[in-house]
Amino acid sequence: MAASAVGIITLFAVVLAGPLAWAVATYVQSRRKAADGAAEAGASEGQVDGKATEREEMSGVAYTLSLLGYAIGLGNLWRFPYLVGKWGGGAFIIAYLVCLFLVAIPAYLMEMVMGQYTRKSTVGCFKMIHPRWDGLAYGQALILLLVMAYYNVLLAYAIIYIAGSLVDPLPWAADSKNYFNVEVLNGYDDYIGKGLGPVQWKLALALFVVWLIVFASLAFGKKVLTKVTWVTVVGPIVMLVVLLIRSVTLDGAAEGIEFYIGKFDSEVLGDLDMWASACSQILFSLSPGFGTAITMSSYTRPKENVFRTCMVVVVCNSAFSLVGGFAIFSIVGNITFRLNAAGGVLDEATGVMAFTTVAEQASAGTGLAFIAIADGMRAFGSGTNAMSVLFFSVLLTLGLDSTFCWAETFVCYVEDFCLVTGRTKPAHWKIVGCMCAVMYLMGLLYCTRMGIELLDIVDHYCITYYLLLAVALEAFMFTFDFGWRRLVVHVKLATLGNLRTPLGQDVVPSFFWRLAIHFTMPVWCLFLFFYLFSTDVAEPYGGYPGWLQVIGWFCLAALLAVTPLGFARSLKLGTGSTLPPLEQDEAALLVLPVLAFDLDDTLLDTLWDTAATLGAAHAAMAAAAPALLEEHNFGKEIMATMATHPDQKHDWTFLINLVLLKVDVCFIIVCVVFCCCLFIFHFILCLR
Repeated sequence: MAASAVGIITLFAVVLAGPLAWAVATYVQSRRKAADGAAEAGASEGQVDGKATEREEMSGVAYTLSLLGYAIGLGNLWRFPYLVGKWGGGAFIIAYLVCLFLVAIPAYLMEMVMGQYTRKSTVGCFKMIHPRWDGLAYGQALILLLVMAYYNVLLAYAIIYIAGSLVDPLPWAADSKNYFNVEVLNGYDDYIGKGLGPVQWKLALALFVVWLIVFASLAFGKKVLTKVTWVTVVGPIVMLVVLLIRSVTLDGAAEGIEFYIGKFDSEVLGDLDMWASACSQILFSLSPGFGTAITMSSYTRPKENVFRTCMVVVVCNSAFSLVGGFAIFSIVGNITFRLNAAGGVLDEATGVMAFTTVAEQASAGTGLAFIAIADGMRAFGSGTNAMSVLFFSVLLTLGLDSTFCWAETFVCYVEDFCLVTGRTKPAHWKIVGCMCAVMYLMGLLYCTRMGIELLDIVDHYCITYYLLLAVALEAFMFTFDFGWRRLVVHVKLATLGNLRTPLGQDVVPSFFWRLAIHFTMPVWCLFLFFYLFSTDVAEPYGGYPGWLQVIGWFCLAALLAVTPLGFARSLKLGTGSTLPPLEQDEAALLVLPVLAFDLDDTLLDTLWDTAATLGAAHAAMAAAAPALLEEHNFGKEIMATMATHPDQKHDWTFLINLVLLKVDVCFIIVCVVFCCCLFIFHFILCLR
């Protein structure tokens, strides 16, 4: 074997694609700022409108990129095609889309709004809504620990395959199945009398590299993470396009694509197992129920349009899965073509060679990515090493994005805990370092000879079960303690006066969202939860040995035991919600749209002068009664902002934000009455 120059060059190109895209985007943003004098669009660390805050903020671009990276993960390019192949092509896609619209999207929007509204991580958010739900938040924190421990082991597999792609010929060229099962996993042939076994050094080393990347990306704050996500979000998109263009030209690709979009088995639509798989796939992909969307949204700006961001993320996530399916099934079609051209595969039942089908090759489970697709890389001829680097780099970067968000969520839990309890918060890099070290040690359990079986057990009993339960309980929490009206009012207020939504964003169609959140989400998720429970009780999952089943059930029992603790504590202490009164938000919503009309320059001149007068008056009042107005530095803020933005004199949205959105409702009412009088006076003058 020798080093592959093509593979090494491709790897460098992959690594540099993200920084290049980030540099171009930064240049465009800087030019735009220079042209219009807008405020800095980058992530601001610890400041909102010039005031110090306790947590960092992300720009709209950074927020969207983080959520995109979080949603678009390994499952989009690995598990989704496998499930399509297992459940009959188009029938699964229909079930996937139904679950997307009736369960996943409403849950995702609900979490994003709650996070932005409360400005707290999941634990703080749920306690603020009502303390009885904090047990659910702790349960979600526990599944974060469990999923981070095993998820990065899959990325360790990708690291090993990327390293192998830099060698010519590929180390799995002779027998891809043997390479994965023996060289990578070194798994047992049977489970009789076997335990977890020793840790495999290759996997342990690769896992260490993965956690080192995570530490380097998270330890130094949101600005560094934003730059890294340009690599891990933009990179996979570029690589997927290259992979798609090349793979559709392979022999047999048409048969693979025909199976993907042309086969429709209507009988499968009546199989509840298929619906459970479709629902779990989209829930794990968008990941409502983990609490990460809540925590990430607590970092975004108060004026960010989370409704629009939700739609962008959802569309891109599903589009990536659907488009990626064309590339994967083109490769699977080529694999089927080559096997049949060589005489087929050995039928273990009859002992004779028989032709195989796309469906058989696509339903290979974990082996779809690390056995079938790895073997399919040989079809690219002289570009074998380059395409292999591309494919496994896509898997790695897709997984890293999800890990970044999960890890950042857990770090936020720790930081918020220190803030609430009044303890000195350790340096951010120390928290990240400790978390990475603990997660690495936990992950070593999945680097043993029986690690992949343990991974499957924990994923099924803990993640699949608890995601369904968590989404259902969140729907109940939203219905009874947060409220649909609060969501609508908040989205409207948060987007009022924005350039794209001067009158505020409407959550439409209202009937659909209310039906989904109040009915289809909880009912469908609880139904699938109890269906899976009854199925696993009747027949042990996966045919794994009893001691592994016990581990799975024990972990699930621990999660279920934590969940009702908040209810018990709330009943004992008699505590209630600390959300602000809904009437306060509704009052602001009734007042603010009054100024959302087209104002001419004369009235804007008057309003600008009025702003200066009100600012000076407020400053004088603050000097006379500092105890009363110690928290309102409105006058100084008005005058400083006006001095630094003279070019915004005729921008009515800027003036509304300047004069109105920095003061309380009483002061807003005074301003509105005064401006209405000015408008009437101006109108009379125009009539004369």
